[in-house]
Amino acid sequence: MTAILQDLGNLIYNILLMPGHYLLGKFAEHAPALAGTLEMSGDEPPLVVLIVVSLLAWLLLAFIVYKGVRLWQTLIRVMSSWSRIVTHRISSVIAGFKTQLVCKFRQLFPRRSHSRADMPEVEFDDLDLAVLRSAAACGPGFTTSAPELAGQLTLRPGQIQRSLDKLSKIKMLDNVIGSTDGFDNYRLSSMGAAYMTKWQRHAAR
Repeated sequence: MTAILQDLGNLIYNILLMPGHYLLGKFAEHAPALAGTLEMSGDEPPLVVLIVVSLLAWLLLAFIVYKGVRLWQTLIRVMSSWSRIVTHRISSVIAGFKTQLVCKFRQLFPRRSHSRADMPEVEFDDLDLAVLRSAAACGPGFTTSAPELAGQLTLRPGQIQRSLDKLSKIKMLDNVIGSTDGFDNYRLSSMGAAYMTKWQRHAAR
């Protein structure tokens, strides 16, 4: 048991002093005159010098490893950040393309037009009419949302959204895929367009 512990101690001792032996050996090889003057040209340099050089070498190696780990962590964070940015932008492009595709598809295959008899008998308040007028003013196929209408009507988006929900439920507005600031997008439906035409004729009389 004692021999095993002694061998283990010698192994650890040799490993710890290995950088010093290597560096002092290279020093004696490239500068033999100076090494002889400093009494480092032999196979066994002074123990104190050997320990100091080995300690400095291990500290330098630890510093290099630490800097390498920090650099790797920074590189991983930068790559992860760029990956999230690229993924988000690609998702936004795909979502926008999907929305445009759905809008084009709905324009190519419009829903069955509703007759005047199919139009619901619902009592609209001033806000509902204002929202319908604003949606109709956007033009055919163009969408609007609660934040956009709130800026035009100087109201809160929540008030506008309640009116949009009501008009969408009675098919005056179509809900369009996509959102603006977390609010759904809408556009005037064929029934809503027919109603607005009827309302404008009545108001012109």
